[in-house]
Amino acid sequence: MWHNGLIFKLMSYQFPDYLIKIIQQFLSNRNFQVKINQVLSSVGNIQAGTPQGSSFSPTLYNIFNSDFPLNDKVLNCLFADDSAILTQGSNIRFIIKTLQSQLDSMEYWCAKWRVTINTDKKKQFFYEKDIPAKQHAKYNSDKFWNKVHIIIPLIGRHSPLSLNNKVLLFKQIFRPILTYYAPIWCITANTHRRKIQILQKKILRIMTNAPWFVRSDVIHKDLKIEMIEDHVKNISRRFFSQLQDHKNPLINGQVEYAYTNGKYAYPYSTTKWSLPLKPP
Repeated sequence: MWHNGLIFKLMSYQFPDYLIKIIQQFLSNRNFQVKINQVLSSVGNIQAGTPQGSSFSPTLYNIFNSDFPLNDKVLNCLFADDSAILTQGSNIRFIIKTLQSQLDSMEYWCAKWRVTINTDKKKQFFYEKDIPAKQHAKYNSDKFWNKVHIIIPLIGRHSPLSLNNKVLLFKQIFRPILTYYAPIWCITANTHRRKIQILQKKILRIMTNAPWFVRSDVIHKDLKIEMIEDHVKNISRRFFSQLQDHKNPLINGQVEYAYTNGKYAYPYSTTKWSLPLKPP
């Protein structure tokens, strides 16, 4: 957070002069020093950011971001130094165009207010970098098989573990990988969701050593394991129910984005289930 930029915004919003001076003094003359083993660096002056752990810092952060670019087709999700923008549509070109428009606005805003974006940590087309389409499912798949290769001696056909213990390992280790961030990414096309279900079918067959002629739905039923589609619906419902009842107003306020012309916008559509409509 650029200190001079924050002070400028406080003045623009006509905060009282005495309060602006207090905030300016609160942020000014703060120094830092780095220590590695017994060696100390020279003292540097902090010219941006707010004191970590201060109850006042979130308020200043909200003021600084109060003019963050808005778009009625995009949902901005900002929290501390993390941010995400979300949109939906049936046409991938429309989605990309919408996101790119918002990213262009964000690029201008960040340049104007001296906010640096770490593009190396992103997989988006911010500052002319491309967004790989629907890569999250593939990421989950790769991570899943990496974990399988490590734990295969415990869940494989020759494992001494009982089937109940194998199922426990699946529920505690493997399924959370497959469904990580599912309330958001599972609104993707059916083909991508089916790939996740196929992974689950494969690992359950390995665990049970089931012959080829045994149907996958029979294996799921015998092990009392939900299909991925049903499991995602259930965890999504729990997630969005908690979101609606959350005590933090910033989190609770996200529920408002569910109501658009009487239809439930994403990511609520993941649940295939309707939250109670709020009174107008």
